[in-house]
Amino acid sequence: MGIGDKWRSLFSKKKSPELRQLHDWVAEHPGVEGYIEPRTTTNPTSLLLVDRDGDHARAPLRDPDQGRKFCERHGIPVYDAQVIGYPKRMRDFERRRGRGAGADFDKEIADLERRLRETPEEEGPDT
Repeated sequence: MGIGDKWRSLFSKKKSPELRQLHDWVAEHPGVEGYIEPRTTTNPTSLLLVDRDGDHARAPLRDPDQGRKFCERHGIPVYDAQVIGYPKRMRDFERRRGRGAGADFDKEIADLERRLRETPEEEGPDT
């Protein structure tokens, strides 16, 4: 083990500030479950916490074991998001929270399209 590896090992064992924020989030939300999200080309491995209403918080992880240990310390069931997927309540929560104004906009577009289909085309001066 070289000197660089020793330094990386020392710093990688520190608790990340993001996980400290999740600790506070867990204390404020009932019925929390954990989901380990795999690393992708654009995002690191992360821990997603979802409460019983579908509200959620996420933090990056060094590795999946860090997330499992976090959940174990807090008595939270933990799942592999790549295997089990995401809970429906989370998607419903996002739909309620994020699409409030967008849902109105979607209704307006649908109404406009309906009215355009129902309106007969006006005849031009050449007919």
